Amino acid sequence: MRLSRAFIRAVSSPATVTWRSAQSRIFCSSPSDYRKSQPSMLKHLTSKIKATGPVSVAEYMREVLTNPVTGYYVRNNMLGPDGDFITSPEISQMFGELLGVWIISEWMAAGRPKQLQLVELGPGNGSLAADVLRVFGQLQSVLGGASVSLHLIEVSPALSDFQAQTLTGGGSQKADCEADPVYRHGTTAAGLPVSWYRCLEDVPAGFSIFVAHEFFDSLPVHKFQRTEKVWREVLVDVDPEDSGKLRFVVSPGPTLASATLVQVGVWTAVYLAYPKPSLDCVCVCVRLMKRGTT
Repeated sequence: MRLSRAFIRAVSSPATVTWRSAQSRIFCSSPSDYRKSQPSMLKHLTSKIKATGPVSVAEYMREVLTNPVTGYYVRNNMLGPDGDFITSPEISQMFGELLGVWIISEWMAAGRPKQLQLVELGPGNGSLAADVLRVFGQLQSVLGGASVSLHLIEVSPALSDFQAQTLTGGGSQKADCEADPVYRHGTTAAGLPVSWYRCLEDVPAGFSIFVAHEFFDSLPVHKFQRTEKVWREVLVDVDPEDSGKLRFVVSPGPTLASATLVQVGVWTAVYLAYPKPSLDCVCVCVRLMKRGTT
């Protein structure tokens, strides 16, 4: 249901949010000449908000990060020295190699199952998985005849290209049908099968070890602000004084998110809730509770 802006007040701080898109990154800034080439994402967001009303912070983040046309994660390779940020796998291979040793240790503690599925959520450019698999190759005598496979959960076509290059040397193949749960597959130099999925639920059942390095903290969240009496959801709206800018506002009444996600007894000034990560957590937990999964 659309919310009338006449009944929505602006959040005191921060007052506005301005996004500028460049070839390889998105900045939170407000340059004087940004209107000369207003980014398509900003145009998309302003059109969406004008048509349906203010959107939640979660919806805003979802559009900015994973929109199939102009989303940040979909269009860019933001990782590494030439990207926007560096994570531990890019700093040193030691992190992934130690993780590989730990995975084999857990597999041994589980009774050395004949099948070992390594499932990574948000695999970045594939560096972490490559380091883990390198250890698998070095400790092949320990793994013995175990059937090892790699399963990657990735929604970004651009990042899956980098992952395929890192892990298979560019020898992967894309599925003929977009509806195929496995939208890409290939084989590493060591002969291990690699499969790409958009949804965790599509990964086959079997003994699996899950890796989600810096995954949940990059997904959309709902934001709430404590008023005098109740919690209200913080939304994103077009700035009435400048249609080329966005601003945070507070919903005048309850929303579905504020009615279902805010925990009773929380007294902080600002509260964040993670609906999508929670669903992924639930899916992982359900699999962990089943036999043959860890």
